[in-house]
Amino acid sequence: MLSILIPVYNINCVSLVRKLYEMALLTEFPFEILLADDASCRKVREENRVLNRLDGCRVLELETNHGPAFIRNYLGEQARYPYLLFLDTDTSPVGEDFLSLYLKNAGGQVVCGGFCYPEEGDSFLRNKYGAQVEAQPAAERRKHPYQRFISMNFFIPRELFLRVRFDETFHLGYEDTAFGKRLEDAGIPVLHIENPVWHLVEEDAASFLVKTRRSVKNLLGCEQELLPYVRLLRWYSSLKRFHAVALTAFLFRISESLLEKNLTGKHPSLRLFAFYKLGYFCWLSV
Repeated sequence: MLSILIPVYNINCVSLVRKLYEMALLTEFPFEILLADDASCRKVREENRVLNRLDGCRVLELETNHGPAFIRNYLGEQARYPYLLFLDTDTSPVGEDFLSLYLKNAGGQVVCGGFCYPEEGDSFLRNKYGAQVEAQPAAERRKHPYQRFISMNFFIPRELFLRVRFDETFHLGYEDTAFGKRLEDAGIPVLHIENPVWHLVEEDAASFLVKTRRSVKNLLGCEQELLPYVRLLRWYSSLKRFHAVALTAFLFRISESLLEKNLTGKHPSLRLFAFYKLGYFCWLSV
């Protein structure tokens, strides 16, 4: 009945899969756990191969890196059961009834459980941004169900997934946003519930800034299509109306090193991070 699908890239997910496996056994429903390794390093591949020993668990290894959109589509194609649960590798279910809650909401809709961060997590940029901006309770996410879609933890009928699919032109960054738009365009309901996973991210600020720049770059050419879904694009649109894009790009360039010094420090400013993304996008567009 349930296919648990996990895209893998350079993360050991043995602990996560074993926890999910024990949970799935308790549901007494047919299940499988599929991992798609997106050309990880040899060490990680060897560590995760032990999971092939679990009945109903398979590790599918790709020799070329394709990115999260491709990998999720690939997993959806390989799945054998009518309901799909997508989880990121750096997560762990919060509640013991995690799988049961999803199965109770099985139907013709997408179900998003949300995510949260451990209280003892550090205050550096990645965790701070995730905890204060990205992580939202279900009541808040329901106000804008499509705009608040994040693929870290969601449940979807396989038939609906194969109809919509992720846009593979988004190699890394905002593929979640584009998928949310596709769901809305297709008229597929999105239900947000309280069924979170811990986001156990281990990413230093410098790496996160590199990933952020790659993500922002993906928005070039999508300004109109994703305008209602991305706050950065709405800010950019306002700057265009006031002919202030070039000025913002200039301010970004002259302050870039100072911004990065703050953002990679122990007390990063989320307002400066917002300007960093906007200024970088303006700089790309001029």
